[in-house]
Amino acid sequence: MNSNKTPTVLIIEDEPVCIASLAGILGDACELVISQNMSEARSLLTDDIDVVLLDLYLPDGSGLSFLKELRASESYAYLPVICISGSDQAKDIEESFRHGATDYVLKPFNKTILSAKVSTFIDLKRKTDLLATAVLTDPLTNIGNRRLFDQQLDLEWRRARRQNSSVGLILIDLDHFKQINDQHGHAQGDLCLQQLSRVMSKSFSRAGEVAARLGGDEFAALIPEADLRSTITAANNFASALQTELSKCPSFAGIAPPVTVSIGCSATQPSSLSTAVELLAAADRSLYEAKEQGGRDCVRPIL
Repeated sequence: MNSNKTPTVLIIEDEPVCIASLAGILGDACELVISQNMSEARSLLTDDIDVVLLDLYLPDGSGLSFLKELRASESYAYLPVICISGSDQAKDIEESFRHGATDYVLKPFNKTILSAKVSTFIDLKRKTDLLATAVLTDPLTNIGNRRLFDQQLDLEWRRARRQNSSVGLILIDLDHFKQINDQHGHAQGDLCLQQLSRVMSKSFSRAGEVAARLGGDEFAALIPEADLRSTITAANNFASALQTELSKCPSFAGIAPPVTVSIGCSATQPSSLSTAVELLAAADRSLYEAKEQGGRDCVRPIL
């Protein structure tokens, strides 16, 4: 995340006077996205939103309904939401916090108080996002780590089961990686891992796809809505792209086999009788078969 990026505030408010007031208070410091109803607000929600200012009473329903939707979602459960209202009734305030409001601000707005609250929650969100990213990122390769992979595998498995779609999985392992470290040093070994990761990031960059380092020289790519044929195609495309990039690694001509990878593929359509562990185990078996065949950019599916 770019911490220097101009903060983005989503304002959900139908009163022109209040909109003008908020623009006057926040417009110089923030990019404002304005919606006058919940329906429009849903279409304007993106990951770039830092804070939501939510009116409790909107033309198409209660703002608390929208707040409840946010807190139930996977993407916006922790997005800061400041409820704005002309009501100082204890019931409205209590209901707002019960539904997950981050704060509650009364109309008409106090410029100093509102500015301070918005600034504080923007800073908090960005620090939280940075920490969350660090926890889920492999520090050497800058792609996802095992924790991210496990989270996304569970997420995509449940999504595929709900939608009756399939999930593809690719496991990747560098061949003879120990020899690279032993003969050329760990710095060169790290370079190979970083190059492999860069190719993975480019090869598996579509929405929903996940590239991760599981540990050591073992990597994985998760491909939503992919059957076995398309998973194998993606693996072969990746292997072809990798040959060029890995040529930058140390040459083993006359010493050891060239730097190559073994790849295992599996795909399935989840059911009530299957588990994500089975998908992972199938890919692991095919990776083992690729290794048994000598590696060298071998792609093995479980048919």
